Amino acid sequence: MSLMSFESASRLWLDLADAEDPGAGDDAYDRAEQLILEHRPRNDHEAVLIAEVLAESILGGERSDGRDVVAARNLQVWIGRGLTGEVVPTAARTLARVAARVAA
Repeated sequence: MSLMSFESASRLWLDLADAEDPGAGDDAYDRAEQLILEHRPRNDHEAVLIAEVLAESILGGERSDGRDVVAARNLQVWIGRGLTGEVVPTAARTLARVAARVAA
């Protein structure tokens, strides 16, 4: 898989999601979606996009690769930091467990 920045993946995903025939770019769309779901948000805009991609992924059915769970946990950690200024301990433990399962 070629390296793609989060910004490039976001633009590609949004363009293909809005396309009349989104199936035309299935491979690129899937790569962009995977990168977005694995990304740890750095700001509000990234968090909102990750949540949008996550919601679309959930609507499509559970992912066999677990990236939907990784995305949900990354958002949980990010929101927890915003509320408390540090990683919420339960979120950090859960994220570590999920990451270990996905890596296996």
